[in-house]
This record gives sequence, structure tokens and C-alpha cells, in this order.
Amino acid sequence: MAAAGGAGFWAGLSPRERVYILVLVIVFFVMGTLVLLYFRGNALRETEKEIEKYRFALDDVHTRGAVYKAKLEQKKAREAAISTECAQFASLLDEARLAVEGFSPTNEEEQASVDIGGGLTKCAYKFDAKDITLENLTKLLTFLESRPGQYISTENLVVRSLSNAEDRLNADITLVTFKREGGAATGDAEVEEKP
Repeated sequence: MAAAGGAGFWAGLSPRERVYILVLVIVFFVMGTLVLLYFRGNALRETEKEIEKYRFALDDVHTRGAVYKAKLEQKKAREAAISTECAQFASLLDEARLAVEGFSPTNEEEQASVDIGGGLTKCAYKFDAKDITLENLTKLLTFLESRPGQYISTENLVVRSLSNAEDRLNADITLVTFKREGGAATGDAEVEEKP
């Protein structure tokens, strides 16, 4: 009876309706196949991208391994160049007073040292340079920051003009330098090299 009912349904349809149903079934299968191909293509593209990343990583290991080791050696050399003591700012400013005309530091204050991690400590020193010309201020900062054996930089510089008519300035300057704790910096580099 089920077969007769099924045949009766199909037999009860007009030829035009039969064609529509067949087209609908074919469209369903074609669309299903296209959707499956689309998702399969996306999965293949992602897999190819992943494979390409691995290829680039392997190329880097084979071609840039020596460069990586050289950079590690440069890093160790830079870290070894960092002093284990903070700069003596007071004596450095005395030298600057003799080297730069018209410079006389005032309100000198050594700031508290700050541990910034990685075996490094930041040391800061604040002072004022009063009634100094722009040219002499530039000479002063160049003199202080180009000292051999120390990394000294200007962390904060506030410049105020005394008047519009004169080239005289007041400057609040904060210098910083860094010191490393014993062999901590080189120990970190050795740990990095092992993986």
C-alpha cells in the first residue's frame, strides 16, 4: 500500500510539477556539494598557511641561525658594558662645571634607585641649571650623555625662558643611568640561548 500511495502521489502530479520537484532535488544536491567543497577549500587553505609558516620557520633556523647567535653575542656584550655601579653624578657635574661655561648646578638631589627587573637598577639625579644659554645647555647635555663607560641619558628636561629679550634659560634636568646586578644580565642571556 505504501508503494501504491507513493506511486499515486507521483502519478497524481502533472509533468510540469514532476520537473519542478526533480529540479528542486538536483539543486539541493548541487548546493550541498558546493557548500561541502567551500568548507573543504577553507580547511585546505588554513592547512597550507600553517605548512607555509613551518617552512618559513625552518628556513629561518637553517639560514638565520648564525645571525641569531651573533645577535645573542651582541646582546651579551651590551649587557656586559652596563656598569655594576651607578654614575657618580656629583663629581660628573663638577667636571661639567669646568667644561661648560656659565654652568652652575643648583638644587641637586639624588633620587631613590628603582629596580626595573632583569637585574637592572635605574639611578636618577635631579638638578637645576639657572641662567644658562641654549648653546651651553646643549653642550652640557652632550657632555653628560657622552661619558665613556656609562649609559647616561636625560629622562626629564623642563626649560623656561627668563625673558623674551635674552637668550637665558632656567632648566630642570633629571639624569638617569643604569647599573646591573653582578652577573644577572649575562645569566639571562645564557638562559635565552638554551631553548
